[in-house]
Amino acid sequence: MLPPRVVTGALYLVAWLVLCILGGWPLTIAVTALSWVAFYEFRWVASRRRVRLAVEVGYPVCLAFVLSAFYFANDPESHGLAIMSLILLALLGSFGLHLNTTSRTPTAAISMTVFGCMYCGLLPSVLVLLRNLEPDLTAAVGRWDAPLGFRLLAYLLAVTMISDVGGFVFGKLLGRHKMEGTVSPNKTYEGLVGVVLSAALASLLFGALLHIGPALRVGAADSYSTRAILHRFVLGAILGLAGQLGDMGASIFKREAEVKDYGGLFPGHGGVLDRIDSLIINAPILFLYAKRVL
Repeated sequence: MLPPRVVTGALYLVAWLVLCILGGWPLTIAVTALSWVAFYEFRWVASRRRVRLAVEVGYPVCLAFVLSAFYFANDPESHGLAIMSLILLALLGSFGLHLNTTSRTPTAAISMTVFGCMYCGLLPSVLVLLRNLEPDLTAAVGRWDAPLGFRLLAYLLAVTMISDVGGFVFGKLLGRHKMEGTVSPNKTYEGLVGVVLSAALASLLFGALLHIGPALRVGAADSYSTRAILHRFVLGAILGLAGQLGDMGASIFKREAEVKDYGGLFPGHGGVLDRIDSLIINAPILFLYAKRVL
């Protein structure tokens, strides 16, 4: 019988593949659900340090971040205004809820509420933003003229997940030098090298298959040039390193709260934030890259 971690990982991969293909409302609803569960987990971890996040602000703002990404994916001005408005709303709402409070940590509560909205709402919403970007820009993936959004999200998922596996394998087989003195003392520098190298190689492979690179607008016409290969290698390495920082950054809060995982929704993996901590950091990086080369 397969270990729970393997079964969960396989189902997680299949679910993301289906959502990546479907896009639209199915992906938007799924990301909203992930966002809400992530905020719940973040609130629980904060409560371990006696900091109460304002759920009256958190859940609506997280929903609004995802919906704004869905409706304004190709309207940068409207999307920018929506983000600014929601951050301001989260801040003012947190202020208002703590005007008459007996909390001993109102500063921490307000700060963590606003941060939680951005971490659990704004960052995951970029997954929807990517999937809905420039739907008319297609390129042949097998026999399918795949839209740009599908190619970007599929590439992001592949690179991020493969880098996680690469880091785990390198760490287990070659790990000798532990990252002592960090929030993840059991991780090794060899594992970090494995993350970056695996991400770069995955980027070369899936970037070529999905036509990711400086040729985003023209599809496959320039997909195998030296410039495109260099773009993919560097982009993959950046995503690998940033994803690892995202993983370790998420551990800061767990370490302070003295918990191992954010939750138990995914057997063998932990909670939602344990699974998407790298993904939600990499998504904005890929989005910025895509907007730069389009």
